[in-house]
This record gives sequence, structure tokens and C-alpha cells, in this order.
Amino acid sequence: MAVFPTKALEKGLDGEATISCRISPQGALFDCVVVSEEPAGIGFGQAAIALTPQFLMKPAMKDGQPVASRARIPISFKGLGTPTGSLLPGGRDLMARRFMGRPLWADAPSHAETAAAYPEKAAAEGVGGSATIRCALTEYGRLRACSTLSETPRGYGFAKAARTLSERFVLAPAPDEVELRGIETQYMVTFDPGMLDPDKRVIGKPQWTQLPSSGSVADGYPAEARAQGISGARVVMNCVVGAGGTVQDCQVTSEEPAEFGFGQAALALAPHFRLSVWTEQGLPTVGGRVTLPIRYQLPPADPAPAPQGEP
Repeated sequence: MAVFPTKALEKGLDGEATISCRISPQGALFDCVVVSEEPAGIGFGQAAIALTPQFLMKPAMKDGQPVASRARIPISFKGLGTPTGSLLPGGRDLMARRFMGRPLWADAPSHAETAAAYPEKAAAEGVGGSATIRCALTEYGRLRACSTLSETPRGYGFAKAARTLSERFVLAPAPDEVELRGIETQYMVTFDPGMLDPDKRVIGKPQWTQLPSSGSVADGYPAEARAQGISGARVVMNCVVGAGGTVQDCQVTSEEPAEFGFGQAALALAPHFRLSVWTEQGLPTVGGRVTLPIRYQLPPADPAPAPQGEP
């Protein structure tokens, strides 16, 4: 009910939606898109996507190992809630609530902090799990009054562990006209046994929140490569995700062609990249490593100057 579209409440409409999502190896949903919604244009598709942190699915298996897959999920918003005595048709008891289903975080627990919160019993048995926590937002974008929405599997303390991380989440700055107080939101934490290995960094699929401009890439095109007429290049870097989603300690892992300085040019672009600090799969990014591919293409030559004199 907290995600029920306002337009639908005002018009007394029920609805339904089908979404298509990728499923992570841990069973979380991400990269969701709306396939269909009825009635169209009211908001039931986005409402369905807002609920996806509360889902956990059995992942697909390949050669005995869980792998990413995709599924379509129908969600019905019919016959929910009870009337409140409101004169609005279809009035519901939660009409005053506002809910942010897919928040963008400015700060979130690091990989080390999430691994440190791993429940002792689950760690001893090598069991993975997840929990989705609902909280109220303060006016400063922090979380308070948190409670458990879902926990899988039960009996290992995943929800309690997830709630201990709530103080580390800070919402990305909202527009000045948005009043955060009174809005509820949620976060999902996935506990993967791979986190317990200090040499592994299970971070899921982060989203880029900042990328270099095309002008920055073009300005860094090596002069020697331009002079030699090299039409393009590809560089791959491996970087550590730092505080706030910055990329640090980058190393060039491949560079083609290798003798014209494209690797150094790519390293100079590192400060222009920034990632989400928490993934849709409920995993941290800070403290992990990411692969960063950059493709260069020779910028077009400057246009010839216009002729001077009489037209």
C-alpha cells in the first residue's frame, strides 16, 4: 500500500503490472524494467519495481554454481487495503504515507563493514542470506525507526545484522523543495559467504553516477596517436572503489595499441568516474574492485577556417 500510485488512489483504481528483472547469483532482483501495466500511465509499473528489494528468488544454476538470469514477475495491486471513510473513491488507510522504493545513497556501509556484520552462526555454517529493512527518513537523509520487512532464511540473524548497518546509510542530496521528513524507504542487505574471504570482494553490479564528458576523453587523446592517425584504442583499468564511490589505485590491465600513451590518458580520467556506493543487489561497493573499460575514438579534425575577403 505504501507504493500504491497516488493517481490510482484518487480515482479509486486497482491495477496490475508485469516487470522483467535480472536475478543476481544471490537471488536479488536488479535492472528491472516495466513490461506492461494496466491501466497504463497511472504508475503501477514503477510501484512494482519499488517492491523488488523485498523479493529473493532462487538463482539459476550452471555447472553447479549460481549464475545471473532473468525473469518476468506479475504483481497485482487489486483488492488491497480497507476504506478509511474518505470521500475519495477507493480510499485507503495509508494514503498519507510516502514511500521511496529505490533510494540513491550518498554513503553506505563498506565491504569491510558489511562483512564484519555477518551473523556468526551463518558464517560458521557458510550460509548466505538477505534481509530488507524499512526505515523512516530524517530531514538530513539519515535513517531512523527501522524494522524488518523480510528475512531469508530465518533463524540466522540476518535481519538483526542488517539493522545494525542502518546508521551507515545516508540518502543522496534531494532537491531543496523535497521534504524528506515523513518519507519511508527501504534497503536490502545481501550476505554472501564470499564476503568472509578477505581476498574476495563481492560487490554485485554498481551503477555509474558520474562519467567523464566526451570533451574530457577527446582532450586526453594522445598527441602522438593523433599525429600518427591512430583511429582509436581500448584501455581496461582495474580500480578500487573508495569513499563516496570514487575510483582509486587504478591499474591498466590492457591497452590496445600499447605504444601511444592511451593507458596514461585513461588513468588521468579516473577522477571523473564515480559509482553508486550500494548496489540494487544489496551489496556494498566501497572497498571492492571494478573493471573500467574505456574506448577512444579519434576526434574529427577541426573545420577549415572560413575564407576571408569579399563574398
